[in-house]
Amino acid sequence: MPVDYDNETFYSSEELSQILRVTPEDVIAFVKDKNFNTVKLQNVIHIPKNTLEDFFDKYFSFQGITGDRNYYRIPDWLKNSTSPWAITLTKMYQKTFNYPSPLSPEQGEFLKSLVCNIKPKNVLEIGCFTGISTIWMAAGLEQIGNPATIHSVDLFDDIMPWLPHRYGYLSNPLEFAQESVATAQLSHRIKFHKMNSQEMGKKYHEIINEPIDFLFIDGDHTKRGCLTDLILFYPHVSIGGYILLHDIYPEDCDWDGPRFVIDKFLQNNSHFDLVEVNTSPNNFGIALIRKLSIDRKLDFAARLLKTPSWQRIKNNPIGKIMKKLILN
Repeated sequence: MPVDYDNETFYSSEELSQILRVTPEDVIAFVKDKNFNTVKLQNVIHIPKNTLEDFFDKYFSFQGITGDRNYYRIPDWLKNSTSPWAITLTKMYQKTFNYPSPLSPEQGEFLKSLVCNIKPKNVLEIGCFTGISTIWMAAGLEQIGNPATIHSVDLFDDIMPWLPHRYGYLSNPLEFAQESVATAQLSHRIKFHKMNSQEMGKKYHEIINEPIDFLFIDGDHTKRGCLTDLILFYPHVSIGGYILLHDIYPEDCDWDGPRFVIDKFLQNNSHFDLVEVNTSPNNFGIALIRKLSIDRKLDFAARLLKTPSWQRIKNNPIGKIMKKLILN
């Protein structure tokens, strides 16, 4: 975790070594060789956050992997489009930090088509990353002249390299997303919320207070995180409304949360229609779910999760029994 010191933010050599899969001594030797500024905090070398982009670029160049960075292939129709949103997306896809986490162009086009056909009055996105999926959805709303608003929730933490897939770094994802949306001329359709999804869930009626016609869950991909997002926002989805889950195939995406939620709560559940869709170029998978009626168990779990007393009892015997009742 970054630390603040003397009005600056720093990352430790130990944390950077874990990201780069080398030893802390390797990191320290590199920063000394390249004359990066450092400070010693609690006897550990730290590097200023405002030099990290330069640090990673020089490190990967030093390792000889500058030319091997991964990008999504951009289809000709998107590259040749003169629409501001398409031009913006093309530039976003060319950033090294935008692979492989955001939706691919093929998945984005599918998402845009869904929005055009569903015609939602209100959209909630859990997990924005840098705003690529947000722009795809907003472009769909723009195409059909739908006045709906997209509420997009994310922590907007620094985006770090994720070897061997991602080699880029972004220090301020929220600023990047806001600037990209403005360049795409879609600011009027999107509201960003820098917070965790649990905070949004508990304050939903204060912040949005409208039914959700389209809920896109692409945030915390752990079992607990994905289930919490479903439980918190499911009650706000209108009857006939849609829920979209990304990264549903653990064998391809290395996340098991969305698959767990599908198998445990949504599959073979008469309150939902569900279809799984293969995706390209990486088959991380997408599940489209339609809410047909109220699921009393999920409704009860949502009310329970929002009560202040739940935090006090969730780990005691009564709380554990209630969790078992919800999960079984």
